[in-house]
Amino acid sequence: MMDIFIEMISYPFMVRAIIVGCLVSLCASLLGTSLVLKRYSMIGDGLSHVGFAALAIAYAFHAEPLTISIPAAFFLLQLKDSAKIKGDSATALLCSGALAIGVMTISLSTGMNTDVCNYMFGSILAMSADDVRLSVILGISVVLLFILFYNRIFAVTFDEPFASATGTRTRLYNMIIAFLT
Repeated sequence: MMDIFIEMISYPFMVRAIIVGCLVSLCASLLGTSLVLKRYSMIGDGLSHVGFAALAIAYAFHAEPLTISIPAAFFLLQLKDSAKIKGDSATALLCSGALAIGVMTISLSTGMNTDVCNYMFGSILAMSADDVRLSVILGISVVLLFILFYNRIFAVTFDEPFASATGTRTRLYNMIIAFLT
């Protein structure tokens, strides 16, 4: 068993995949409780659909996908805070709209023969050293910010009206949760 593991980590792409996989799982476990309790359990689905729409728009305008998808995802989280429909209901409504926008943009710009799957469902094994550096920086930032603001995030997550009554700036900490997500 140990021989197999040693052989696996002799390949640089496997080491990069293990590092990024561990960081993603750590960040997801830290944020998961807050997201579920704030009724954002469908946020992964919502972010993937919004990411698909942003990717399609970036592809149509020959732009970098991250320059459009990250602001679009942050906008999704902020839009849900100010909407009349909150939580998972808002996510479900936005999912279908974002998917429709993505499909329409792809079909109008280059036709349906475009391979967007490479961007959307890339392989963790294909990460470059630059991707790993970016993932490490982002992962460490998420962990540090979560530790730094843990008490306030905890208060906003479990009892937002009480946190607001005690003087906690709930809007700011909801934005921090959105940023970390």
